[in-house]
Amino acid sequence: MDPRNLIERDGLVMDFNAQQILSLKNGKQYPLIGNSRLAYKRGRDNKEQKILHASSSASEEVWFSSNHQLLSYDHLIAIDTNTNPNPTADFRVSITAAYHLIPRHKNYEQAACHARILALIELWNVVEKPENVGWWQILQALAGHPITYAGKIGLIVDSDLGNHQAFNDRSLPIIGDYYLPDNVSIIYGSDKGGAEHLSTKMIKYCHDLAADVYKQKMPFLNPLGLQKGVDGLYTHIRQWDTEEEGLRPFIDNQ
Repeated sequence: MDPRNLIERDGLVMDFNAQQILSLKNGKQYPLIGNSRLAYKRGRDNKEQKILHASSSASEEVWFSSNHQLLSYDHLIAIDTNTNPNPTADFRVSITAAYHLIPRHKNYEQAACHARILALIELWNVVEKPENVGWWQILQALAGHPITYAGKIGLIVDSDLGNHQAFNDRSLPIIGDYYLPDNVSIIYGSDKGGAEHLSTKMIKYCHDLAADVYKQKMPFLNPLGLQKGVDGLYTHIRQWDTEEEGLRPFIDNQ
């Protein structure tokens, strides 16, 4: 929280109906000054606390509910990458899964959302961090559709937490000389969080989707559809069908 809220304002107000944090000045409520970051942590014996969720709001409003905070974005895109070495050869396959959720008709009690699997991408022999290359691959694709992905985008990931602030400040590139686009903010979501966190649900779903591709498609044994990669980043790329029947559902009704 920006320390000016404690110096220039008379106090803070927690609105439990709206799940929102406000500042107080001369008896009136105002949005918090500056940028505030919400984090949920879990205590662990003899270890540092485990961060389960960390995010900034897309607007001036600040919530103490992780889900209300997420729903302030126009788009939420979770990305997770699983990397598997070939047990019999010296090369690696990384599977990146991305899931896109658009919040609609939001209020303090519920929200209607449109959601779909955005991408299932296979990369061979990634040179830099596979997770960051996966983010770059998805963001490059979004850049080609500026109208479809207009507005503020929350990019939910589960790695490189120590660099998130620098990524969001645009003081550190995510790979090479590529910085986050101006309308994108990185959000941390752990797949070890509770079911109450939408960020946990989305990132775990991407993790499971990527694992499914590896198990079901056996990419090491199937060269069909492989294309030449990007020099200096990865040797080969393949895109899997996101509309294929049999993909696991986001919500399991069983």
